Amino acid sequence: MSTALYLHETVDIIGQGAVPYMERSVVGFDAEQTADRGLTLFGTWYVQGSTGRWPQVINLWELIDGWEGWRRLCASTNLQRESNESLRSWWEEAYRYRSGGFDRLLQAAPGSPTLAELSARELRGRLFVHELSRVRPGTALEYLAALRDEQIPLRRQFGHEPIGFWQVLMSDTEVCTIWLTDLDSHIAWLSSDDERIQRWRERARKTCTDWREEMMVACPGTPLGPERWDP
Repeated sequence: MSTALYLHETVDIIGQGAVPYMERSVVGFDAEQTADRGLTLFGTWYVQGSTGRWPQVINLWELIDGWEGWRRLCASTNLQRESNESLRSWWEEAYRYRSGGFDRLLQAAPGSPTLAELSARELRGRLFVHELSRVRPGTALEYLAALRDEQIPLRRQFGHEPIGFWQVLMSDTEVCTIWLTDLDSHIAWLSSDDERIQRWRERARKTCTDWREEMMVACPGTPLGPERWDP
């Protein structure tokens, strides 16, 4: 089983604060010092209106050295919170733009690419699809294996590239998937009457009890994001 770990953050944004929060508090975050070298930025996106809850930002961090990185992160940002002066000033800045959020600890399923592997392929884009799904207890890896073997080859034919598929730890019923795509490709996927898509959905229902997708726009300056905001 893969040991790659990730911190997934759903962040509730105040007013028009999504862009400054991503640029100043996420891309500009000194993770090496503040989080004791525990994590590196995988991506930050704002949720596209008309597809999900807004204003909201999704952050994803890759734990640099697995469980040891997770241990250092927990120690520096929680157990030593009051003595971490760098973190204190960062929190004060970040709370200008956000009101709260919800975090998940993820573990990569077999076959899920790492950030280094994605960067080596020079994958970059503006639009991503974010999916959180609920599965029957104990079937997370079974569902993700089926996704890897059946849905990914099909979805690639519709211009979607998986950048990660993970089981949610500290939970027995949730998985997360993110795809790199473009608007026309996603419309083609949603509007298609291809029978293979229906067969996949029927197959997925054996383990998946609920799924929801939302579209996200990547912040420039992130490893997989665009060079600038507008095309």
